[in-house]
Amino acid sequence: MVDPVAAKNSFLSAFSDWEKSALTKDPFWLKETREAALAQFGETGFPTTKDEFWKYTDLDSLLKHSYALMGDHHTKAAVLSELKSLGFEIEKAHLMVFVNGHYSKELSSLKSLPNGVKMQNLIESLANGPLKREFGHILPFEKRPFAALNYAYFTDGVFLHVPKGCRLEKPLHAVYLSTNSGQPTQSHIRNLILMDEESQASMVEHYWGNNLNPYLTNVVTKVSLRPGSQFDHTKIQQESRLGFHIGALAARQTERSRLTARVFSFGGALGRSEVETALSEKKAECLLEGLYLGKGKQHLDTRTFIDHLAPSCKSEETFRGVLDDEAVGVFDGNILVRENAQKTDARQSNKNLQLSKESKVYSKPQLQIYADDVKCSHGSATGQLDEEALFYFQSRGIDREEATRTLVNAFAGEMVERVSGYLKAPLRQMVNDWMEGKS
Repeated sequence: MVDPVAAKNSFLSAFSDWEKSALTKDPFWLKETREAALAQFGETGFPTTKDEFWKYTDLDSLLKHSYALMGDHHTKAAVLSELKSLGFEIEKAHLMVFVNGHYSKELSSLKSLPNGVKMQNLIESLANGPLKREFGHILPFEKRPFAALNYAYFTDGVFLHVPKGCRLEKPLHAVYLSTNSGQPTQSHIRNLILMDEESQASMVEHYWGNNLNPYLTNVVTKVSLRPGSQFDHTKIQQESRLGFHIGALAARQTERSRLTARVFSFGGALGRSEVETALSEKKAECLLEGLYLGKGKQHLDTRTFIDHLAPSCKSEETFRGVLDDEAVGVFDGNILVRENAQKTDARQSNKNLQLSKESKVYSKPQLQIYADDVKCSHGSATGQLDEEALFYFQSRGIDREEATRTLVNAFAGEMVERVSGYLKAPLRQMVNDWMEGKS
């Protein structure tokens, strides 16, 4: 058993020396807030399975390692060739690359941008403008230990600001690469997205690892959507099997805004992705979707929270999971419809496919409704492959293995077919690689 207090103290004790060497350019308000976040983490400590939000996620495997903060900022990894080998037409996107939590200008490729659009690394933005208000009003760090750690230790991330009426034609593809060779490492990444009135943009957050030792990636992405804005966000969690990934996306939506947020989780020894959005003004909409594929002893955890605060808003979420070997899949989805949120339309669905008897699925869809004029539904289903369908294939000369591949591809492929053209081919390949045992 891991001692959670000792693990907490190791993160607390590392801050003083790291702050002196790494935070010399922070504005004063940010230094103060980092210290406050660390103090909050000191009070809370790491969550345990006694915490309802972490009931099915045991952190012992993550906390048994000691992670160094000062990882190498450089890499010889061929990021462009790797993306192209996955099927990404990267020339059709803006590319930002971060290595161990630090921006790499040499590996990045930013195309010309419309007037007024800011797309840069967050540390540079903090040095050039006041962003204090935007940092704290969407996802506070109180009673959120990993968010507090992220605030205290983040090194960099994406800053995207799209001004009023502007449409970003090409997606932003942000790659977060973790690499180590000598000892376990940690990266804390923070992204900030500001969408002004009637603006549109799309972004891909893509995580992968090239490591000889375990590593931790802890990320927070905050999104502010002004009236009439649209933001399409896709997260691809493709960490190596030595990786531990904890990530959260938090959004606040105003009138007529639309958020599309997708999560594809394929990698990591342990991966947890949280998506939260507050529909704070009328006629806001959100679409949350995702797919998680687990094998071996992977643990993949997806948690969503949609807060309907205003009338005439709409939300829809659909998540699917496929689990093999001794893998564990968790879906915890919560939709809250508050008293003032009349005429809410909210729908939620989670379906899981177990390919082995040893795999486990925990599905917990929830609806909390305090308004009376609403249309809300939720459902969950978990099962194994249909033996009749497998027999049908085999009776026509297709062996069981190929029949299984076909049925799983059909089940998972439905989520892939919903994405944009830029993402469709790469995600199809990732699903196929998973089926073939290449990932």
